[in-house]
Amino acid sequence: MTEYASKENLLKWKENDFQIPEELNRYELALELLNNFNSTDPVLRDELSLSFLWTIVEDGMLSQTEIKQLLKLTLSEEYLFNNLGAIKDDSVFNRAFTILVIGVIIGYHADMREEEGKEILSKEEVMYAFCKVMDYLKKEKDVRGYVNEKGWAHSAAHTADAIGSLAYCKELNRDDMINLLAGIREKYTVDYYAYVNEEAERIVSAIINIMNREDMNDEDIIEWIRGFSEIKQPENYPQYHNYRENAKNLLRSLYFRCKFKGVNTIVLSEIEDVLNKINERFNNY
Repeated sequence: MTEYASKENLLKWKENDFQIPEELNRYELALELLNNFNSTDPVLRDELSLSFLWTIVEDGMLSQTEIKQLLKLTLSEEYLFNNLGAIKDDSVFNRAFTILVIGVIIGYHADMREEEGKEILSKEEVMYAFCKVMDYLKKEKDVRGYVNEKGWAHSAAHTADAIGSLAYCKELNRDDMINLLAGIREKYTVDYYAYVNEEAERIVSAIINIMNREDMNDEDIIEWIRGFSEIKQPENYPQYHNYRENAKNLLRSLYFRCKFKGVNTIVLSEIEDVLNKINERFNNY
């Protein structure tokens, strides 16, 4: 256990309204909290370490240089890409919680630029983060939600949050958003796992952020939705079941979110059409 970010200390600070002792170096503490993501203790990892690290970033406790250093570290082989490709391995906790911190840093940058006109990250740094998140989105195979006794892994949902933050970045353009959407469609229609922990709701929030951008239009979204009906449906069980459940849940969640927000009815009609096509293909088995 690390010197300052021990469970005992964090619990004590939490009881004191998440107040961190003044004498502690915030950046050094952030690094210790980051190391706690390797833990299989859900209280230490999620309720304490993530919450404190989130607070340190969003409350502006780090300098611009420290924020940049922290982002670079989280995007490294030691954290986001640590043992990437492993399935049902405890290393997923490190990766899945690291992607949350990346999303928080990107979101903090976007907020500071929008609200105060201050750029925390350069365009090159945002683009680097974008490319790394896209790579992680494609290569992460351990998409379990809640793991008994060890708590949330939830890498797919956590990645959705990071994508939602990237959608706010003005450094990224329409082509970047279209690439994100393509990655989302691939990730959230996998046939090797059926998402059961509301992953669809999390990614729909990110999709709505993309749709709300000024450089995106209804035609872009409609073309993306149509792509779901072009995916080759697996023939064997449980693969075809997993694919159908994932695709239908995502499109249903998107449909009702769009309907609630008053999105163009043409988009809603396209979702209905694609859902019907997916059902028709299943009925032909």
